[in-house]
Amino acid sequence: MNITSLKPRTWISHSIIAGILCLVNSYVLAEDYLLNESKSENVKSTLTLAGRDFGNLDNETHWNSKLVQGEGEDGQWIETIDTRGRTRIIQVCPRDDVWLISARHSHCQPGDVSLLECSRLVNGCWQSEDLADLTNDHANDKTKVTMIYVHGNRTDLKWAKSRAIQFYDNSLRNCDRPPLRFVVFAWKSEAEKARVIPDYKIKSNRSVMVGKAFCELLDHFDDRKMLLGGFSLGAQVVLSAMSEAELRDMSSKTGQYQVAVMAPAINSEFSRASLAIYPQNTLVRHTDVFVSRDDCVVKVSEAINRRTNASCFNITDLSGYQGGESVSVHDITCEVTRRHSIDNYGRSPSVVSRVCDLLNEVFQEGQAISGNRDAVK
Repeated sequence: MNITSLKPRTWISHSIIAGILCLVNSYVLAEDYLLNESKSENVKSTLTLAGRDFGNLDNETHWNSKLVQGEGEDGQWIETIDTRGRTRIIQVCPRDDVWLISARHSHCQPGDVSLLECSRLVNGCWQSEDLADLTNDHANDKTKVTMIYVHGNRTDLKWAKSRAIQFYDNSLRNCDRPPLRFVVFAWKSEAEKARVIPDYKIKSNRSVMVGKAFCELLDHFDDRKMLLGGFSLGAQVVLSAMSEAELRDMSSKTGQYQVAVMAPAINSEFSRASLAIYPQNTLVRHTDVFVSRDDCVVKVSEAINRRTNASCFNITDLSGYQGGESVSVHDITCEVTRRHSIDNYGRSPSVVSRVCDLLNEVFQEGQAISGNRDAVK
C-alpha cells in the first residue's frame, strides 16, 4: 500500500505505533543499559554504604573521598555507576579479592591470550596485573573460592565493571560463603547498530567467538575448582567455552566446573548444533539455569531463534533431555521484576541461596585438593 493513499488519521496512527515500537526496541535486548552516563551537579544519587541506604544525596554532599573510595578496616570501597546518572558506593569485604579480565579485543583473535588485560581492585581503584598473578593466586591460595562472572549485551567496560560489582553487592557480599576471589570477564558488547535486532545478532554471534577466548583463559588455570556465572549473552559465552574446552585434551586438570547462568540468551546456531549435547559435557559438574517467564528480552531472543532454528530447542528444555540430570532450571518469575538486568536477577533469593551453596561446594573441593598437595609434600 502506498503511504500517500492512507487517510490522514490512519497515517498518523501508524506513525504513532511505529514510534512506540522504536522506543520499545531501544530497550529490548539490552542489559538494563545506562540511560544517562553524564553527571550534572544537581543529579541525585542513592548511595549504599556498609549496607545502609543514605537516601537521596547530591554530589555536593561533603564525603571524605578516602572513605568513599579506598580501603579501611572494613575492606575497600568503590563508586559504581547506576541508571539515570546515579552512583552507588559499594563495600568489598576485606576477606575478598576482585579481579577484572578485559577481553574486549579477543573476538578478533580468540586464541591470542596476550589480548586479555588483567587488573585487580586495590584501594578502590583498578591496578594492572599480569594474568599469571591471578592464575597463581587461584592455584596457591585455596583459602578463597574463585568465581568468574560474564556480563550480557549492550555493556561497555565502565558499565561491565559497575554492574558486576553491584551483582557482588546484591548476591555475594552478605551471604554465608567462604572468602571469595571474584573475577569479572568483560567483552565488547556495547551497541554498534541503531536497529536493535541486527545489533543483537552481531553480539549473539560474537558471544560464541568470545567463548573461545574465555576457554583460552580457563586453560591457564591449573584446575577447574571454580564457579562460572553468566547473564544474558554472557551465558552464551560460558556455554561456548565449555563446549570448546571439551573438544580439547584437558585431562590433566582436576575437577569439574560449576556453572550458573541467569536469563540466558542463546545463539541460534549454537542451540541447533551444540546445546542438545551440552548436558553430557564431562567438564561440567552441574549447571543451574535461572529464568523468568516475564523477561521480554529472553522472549525476543527465543523468537529470533525460532525464525532460524526449526527445532525451537532452548536451554530450559535440557532438564528433560538426555543427561538432563546435570541441569537444573529455576523459575524465579515471582522473585524478580520484568526488567532484564543483573541488578534485578541478583536480588532473587533463589539466586543468592543457590550461588552461595555452589561457592561452598567449590570451596570444599578446593580444600580437598590443597590437602592432597600438602600430603604429597
